[in-house]
Amino acid sequence: MNDWTYDLFVEDAEQYKATPRKGVYCRHDASDREQFMTWFKNCARDFEQEWLKTHEHRYDRWDGYIGDAFARELRQMCFSDIYKETYNQRPHLESWYYVHLVGFPMSEDVARTFCASPVEEAVEEAKQMRNYFESVAQEIGFKE
Repeated sequence: MNDWTYDLFVEDAEQYKATPRKGVYCRHDASDREQFMTWFKNCARDFEQEWLKTHEHRYDRWDGYIGDAFARELRQMCFSDIYKETYNQRPHLESWYYVHLVGFPMSEDVARTFCASPVEEAVEEAKQMRNYFESVAQEIGFKE
């Protein structure tokens, strides 16, 4: 599956940071993309703080990796809905692609990164897909 906005998500992940601490929000005139990424990174920061209160490390022999637990949490936090509001498409890639960008280890890490560059490939595919859609829209005279 392709997520033709994943490159924008990666760009935002590189550009925007979490706020300094819980309860602090990004600036009031921030773009939708900045607000989304700040929210996403704040959720990751807060989740990690809670995780480390009950687990000594990012991996627990009973609960697994923090990234897998965070991915399950994202499903409960309407991540897909908020992503769609921001990027005009629901996320189509496996949760690993999104969780990986906050630096949380997941059980899929070895399989995904073995002899491959999955994030870079997904970014390139997103750009190609969006360029294709834009060229088709121009050909048929579609205007937003």
